[in-house]
Amino acid sequence: MLEKSYACNLQENQGCQKIVIIIKGDNCQPEFLNTSPYFASQLHHIEMKKILLIISVFLIKISVFGQTADSVTMLPGTALDVYYNLTTGHKDTVRNNNWHIAFAVRKAQPPMKTMQAATILVNDGRSVELYKSNTLISDWNTFDTTGWNKWPHTYNSDTSWDVGAFNQDRNMTNPFDYGWGQYNMTTKDVTGTNIWVVAITTSPDPSAPKTLKKLAIHRIAYDTMWVFTFSNINGTDSTTLTIKKSDFGNKLFAYVNLLSKTVIDREPALNTWDVVFTRYKSLVTLFGQTLMYPVMGVMQNPTVVSAKVEQPNARTFTPDTTLKLTPKISQIGWDWKVITVTPGAWPVRDSLSYILKKGDNQYYKIYFTEYYADQTKQFIKFNTTFYSMLTGTDEISTSLKSTKVYPNPATDKVNLDLNLSVSVNNLTISLIDITGRVISTENLKNVAGSVSHEVNVSQLHSGIYFISVEADGVRTAQKIVIN
Repeated sequence: MLEKSYACNLQENQGCQKIVIIIKGDNCQPEFLNTSPYFASQLHHIEMKKILLIISVFLIKISVFGQTADSVTMLPGTALDVYYNLTTGHKDTVRNNNWHIAFAVRKAQPPMKTMQAATILVNDGRSVELYKSNTLISDWNTFDTTGWNKWPHTYNSDTSWDVGAFNQDRNMTNPFDYGWGQYNMTTKDVTGTNIWVVAITTSPDPSAPKTLKKLAIHRIAYDTMWVFTFSNINGTDSTTLTIKKSDFGNKLFAYVNLLSKTVIDREPALNTWDVVFTRYKSLVTLFGQTLMYPVMGVMQNPTVVSAKVEQPNARTFTPDTTLKLTPKISQIGWDWKVITVTPGAWPVRDSLSYILKKGDNQYYKIYFTEYYADQTKQFIKFNTTFYSMLTGTDEISTSLKSTKVYPNPATDKVNLDLNLSVSVNNLTISLIDITGRVISTENLKNVAGSVSHEVNVSQLHSGIYFISVEADGVRTAQKIVIN
């Protein structure tokens, strides 16, 4: 049974009167309470579809199915990752200190979702470090490591699963550049370029001794198989491994231990978890200094979107249609607690809660009640509430809704019509030849809605080219033919 008050617009001598509608039974027939005879007679003259519209608003608004208290245990030092299902409360627990690098096993979905197929992570949450050399893979045997710890040092993104430490140095205007390698239009492979150094330690102390490994990512063969080689820093004990993506169906990554030379299948299936309690590096300000720091935090499944509620009544907050949901994987993150240097209970911020959406109409509120960490144990306590049939506004995972390029083939100019879902601070349009060389780049500032732009191609030789459009970090590319 559903009871709901509604302020009716039907006028009586004394003005507007509140109506209470009660919905009963399987056929959802309405009854009207606290209603004068005048109002009752008027209501029965209202078209039934209007009554049903009122009822549907109430039903879609929100249904609450109770609150659940739960907890996860991660062992001292955040030694475990805990994959958690919001619906069932099921937990999959795996060690997080048995791998060093991880390779994406999802397939590309052109034109928008290609990065998800070429991501490579480093286990920076466990103090594994990555350095990119200027030496090409072809010079493997003469590799010089002098000054390696001064080379570019990159970290995984903490906002997207699609950008790992190996991808950070990519050319954002080139859709064929993945940071560690370039897409080859002829072979359909992504081919590696430079040699990397992976520094492995079991201690968070920067001065602790490190085991160095030399690494070459050879290629992704036709989006089906990774091929890579690693060795001791002096080139001894060289090993080449392959990873078939088909062996890791419905997963995000395949994991590699460079010391044991093994490939590890450690993730639960992608459709069995919603958030993971884990350890990763993020920008943290401590004692007036901002640095990349290992934190214990919560990351969400790439199919989940979420919103952060920060207000005094966050724990009792009822979701409504003003929510703006985002795919940012660290929306929950780590800062729901206050970092302290004293072992034991850490303060938990009671002005924070988070709304997560999974599927078509499943919404969950989560807030944290306790965090404890010392040398003997580590656990997190939290409450979840399930809401159904809640309406909200999803932030599309890309601000670029559609792209139209014409004429194609073209001779002297190409028109570009873009449809943006949100305002974009910086929109980059690049013209790229078939070898991946960027011919020209144009930047448009503060654009929104429908955008039309003309690209001059009159000086180009006949052949195949690509127009790349990047809107706030999201890229798409379309092939054009120049006659």
